[in-house]
Amino acid sequence: MDDLDIMGLDLKALGLLCKIHEARSLTLAAERAGIAQSTASYTLERLRRAFGDSLFHRAARGVVPTVRCDAIVAALRPALDDLRELGSEDSFDMARETTPYTIAGNFYERSLLLPPLLARLRAAAPHMPVAMVPASSAPHRMLQDGQCDVAISPVAPGAHKLRVERLFREHYTCFVDPASAIATEGLTLERFATGQHLTIAYSEGWRPFWQDEMLRLGVRLTPAVTVPSFGGVERILAGSDLILTAPSGLARLFTPALTAVPTPFACSFDVNMMWTPRTDNSARHRRIREMIRAVANDPPRPMPGPDAG
Repeated sequence: MDDLDIMGLDLKALGLLCKIHEARSLTLAAERAGIAQSTASYTLERLRRAFGDSLFHRAARGVVPTVRCDAIVAALRPALDDLRELGSEDSFDMARETTPYTIAGNFYERSLLLPPLLARLRAAAPHMPVAMVPASSAPHRMLQDGQCDVAISPVAPGAHKLRVERLFREHYTCFVDPASAIATEGLTLERFATGQHLTIAYSEGWRPFWQDEMLRLGVRLTPAVTVPSFGGVERILAGSDLILTAPSGLARLFTPALTAVPTPFACSFDVNMMWTPRTDNSARHRRIREMIRAVANDPPRPMPGPDAG
């Protein structure tokens, strides 16, 4: 491979490489690019010669990128996105948008924000593929590595060079089986401290803000049950004395199967939207961020908590 080989590639060829990488399929990538599969195959061979790498291996379904291909696409995608934005904003047409958009978020964001956001996105950009991927405990790395276009998470990025915008303030609520004594009698801090808890652990070392508050208050809990997600917790709590402490907005999903009980302590957190400065002036990205803001500000808002004035 030499510089001349690389410089001989056109933008359409490089764009096709990104499309194959996203679709994991030469056929699907050709369809998205609006070209014949034979043309896509010929272009892929040019790319292989230019980069001196096979780029993709055949798999049971579609193709799998090589490590070298992953690195090439990670470098290419931001550059191609920037080039797309060189056109005037007036010429941008959301209805014709076909470039995939990826959002990082977890159960809360997927359950409460994604459905109304998808309704808006599908209406405005019916041909744009949308993906939601799990948000890690380091969303700044996901954004900087190009794994997502925007991250919605309560995790603060620290000193990393990201744009961070608070969407709203959320707090915690306890959820119990409706037949539980706690459902009618409520919770004191002592009862909470000695209770049986169902906790969520998304990943090793991760813990919710309310557990930090417990440590500050000198309360140490030993979870009775730990699961990796909020999915199916209604069935786990059914008929038990377990207590689930979760963001209050989830009451929209969990009730009436579960009873929401105020926490005996005050603990709130921000739900943030994060993106990289690279997309600040992108008409496409700005439009989608506006939709996310609109969805986040739509009622119903989280239930009032013990720290509400």
